[in-house]
Amino acid sequence: MRLFSDYQVRASFFFPFGRDLSGREPMQSWRARRQLGLAATCYGTLLPAADLAAESARLLRVAHSNGHDVGVFGGSPVTWRRRMATADAAWVKSEIDRARHAAADMLEDGCALGFATPAWQSNPALMDELSTGGFLYSSMTRGRMPYRPMQLGQQSTVIEIPTTLPTIDEALRQNLTGMHDVHEYIYAESQHVRPAGHVFALSAEREGGDRFEVLEKLLIMWKGQEGSVRALADVIRELDRDTVPRHRIGWQIPPGGLIHQATQSIEVPR
Repeated sequence: MRLFSDYQVRASFFFPFGRDLSGREPMQSWRARRQLGLAATCYGTLLPAADLAAESARLLRVAHSNGHDVGVFGGSPVTWRRRMATADAAWVKSEIDRARHAAADMLEDGCALGFATPAWQSNPALMDELSTGGFLYSSMTRGRMPYRPMQLGQQSTVIEIPTTLPTIDEALRQNLTGMHDVHEYIYAESQHVRPAGHVFALSAEREGGDRFEVLEKLLIMWKGQEGSVRALADVIRELDRDTVPRHRIGWQIPPGGLIHQATQSIEVPR
């Protein structure tokens, strides 16, 4: 967060309001060990799952007070990654209500929250929950431009702002670049013109740790170009809502990705 403040960049921060079950994903938790410590690799297995809500609430207040856009990143990240795509409507509603109320209670000014999901997972039941949940926008898919999402016949009135750029991990897995120049690869990808600009996603555990220098180089390059670096809340407020198209949500493994992710698909006539 300090890096964005140093470069006077308003960013979007999303926080989980569930339990830390990272020990149930051995490969993920092992990679995070250098950043989070040995204990984090055991949460939910050898150690009781830590409750993320209190720390998320504290960080959400800090980010909001520093002028950043804030939102909900669901409940337990591990559970959401594994279960969201196939969960029933009752589970989705329960999870969304719990996370939304926990986050909203932390903001006294009634600030509208954004919504994102771990690993870009979606569910048809999310469409209704987003529409009635008072969210400012959602960002739970990969895609090309902002759109009104539809999944298996269910529609959301909340505009989706998809992630358009590859993550650092995805770029590295394609074997087209290395740690020394991965920032140049992502920057080059960001030069392809998109209707509402590009969206880059990162995690505090990775880019805030051993990849801090990569993130700083990207910020310097983006700050030096024409245009601006904006939070998603700024993007949504600048959109002409009457012209935002409706698209179906499909599933795809992105280049360099490991799992199927919710992805912007064909446009639906309005």
